[in-house]
Amino acid sequence: MQLRKITSLLVVALLMSASAVAATLGAQAKPDIAGKYEGIAKGAGIGEVPLTAEIKNDNGKISGKLDIPQGTATITSGTFVDGKLSMKVDAAGSELTINGTFKDDKITGDWALEGQTGTFELKKMAAAAAPATPPAAATPPAATPTPAPGDPVTGEWDATADIGGQSLPFTMKLKLEGDKVTGSTESAQGSVPITKGSFVGDKLSITIDTPNGAVVLTGIIKEGKLTGDFDFAGQAQGKWEAKKK
Repeated sequence: MQLRKITSLLVVALLMSASAVAATLGAQAKPDIAGKYEGIAKGAGIGEVPLTAEIKNDNGKISGKLDIPQGTATITSGTFVDGKLSMKVDAAGSELTINGTFKDDKITGDWALEGQTGTFELKKMAAAAAPATPPAAATPPAATPTPAPGDPVTGEWDATADIGGQSLPFTMKLKLEGDKVTGSTESAQGSVPITKGSFVGDKLSITIDTPNGAVVLTGIIKEGKLTGDFDFAGQAQGKWEAKKK
């Protein structure tokens, strides 16, 4: 069980960007009550009255307006918490109280005004479609760096890490400038930039920062091959190797 957990962490560290991790672990979006509505208010003394509403939501604080045949009424205060809506509306100098529940883009509930009471239902109107825009031109993939004479590092590498007996393939795009190494590690799941890298003598050292900790890969280059060790935030260690394409 522990080995499986460490393996999973290392896969995330090497192959996934921070944005991908956030997307995987992100919480579900809260219901958005803000928008325009249309519906009907009912009551013994008023029958059925058509109405529209424009509701704004600022972190649970509600504002906006109601429109009825007699005119526009301003929402003077309101809250929206856990799907429950409560509003006070200035109706020509009188206070209209509205309480309802928001579910499936509908608000249903009760209203009260100067001793009169009734029910209402509002349905959220579809947002106007944005004008179509032409698709953006595809961004060409980054070109593989071309090594200078005597540069054994710059270029694209096919790599494999050994994690508890399991083989994890990935690729690296590296660029050497002086003794500084830059680039990225990539896989089908995403790309992670190299935070820090160096090449001194025949020894390569690369650090990759991830949301779960730093991955450090060290290796020796010999005859177009890299062999070495990796350490993932002190939680897992192992061997890795790479061959230049």
